[in-house]
This record gives sequence, structure tokens and C-alpha cells, in this order.
Amino acid sequence: MIEISILTTDWNVLWSFNAEKWEMITTLATKNSVEIPMSCWAWACGLCLCEIVEWWEFIDKWNWFMALEDNQVLTCIAKIKDECFDNNINWKVVLKRTY
Repeated sequence: MIEISILTTDWNVLWSFNAEKWEMITTLATKNSVEIPMSCWAWACGLCLCEIVEWWEFIDKWNWFMALEDNQVLTCIAKIKDECFDNNINWKVVLKRTY
């Protein structure tokens, strides 16, 4: 099982939910009644930006159009790497909202 925790900008746990293979982080959040701000349809990219606090190497960032730091991710186009689901280890990926 892979758990994703989202922290507020002041480091408090806001939400936690389980990851699913092939699902984008914002899709998972929506399925779990968690609101991650997005601006995809308003052409104001970056509102869903999060800082990766723990286990950055598990996240497939799929970013090709916006300059991000290594520890940043756009949750609308990011997912947990498929190979992370191939073992029986429990992991907890932690992201901190930037907005």
C-alpha cells in the first residue's frame, strides 16, 4: 500500500489517501473527496504545485512544459511510478502544498 499525505503550507497534515496504480494524484484526491486547487482549464498552470517532502523517487512527474525544481511536482500530471506497486512494502509519500 502506498499512502499519499498532503500537508498545508505550514506543515500540518491536511489529507491522506491511498495511491492507485496509473492514477494521477489529483484524480486520487478527487476520488477521496480531497480538494487540491487546480487551474488547468483557466490556463493558469501551477496552482496544484506541491513540494515533495518524502519519497520523491516514487513520483513520475511527467512534466515537459514548466520549469520545476527537483523537489516540486504538478499533481494534475503526476502519479506514483508503476513499479512501486510491485512489492508488498507500505510506503508513505508526503507532499506539501505551495499555495
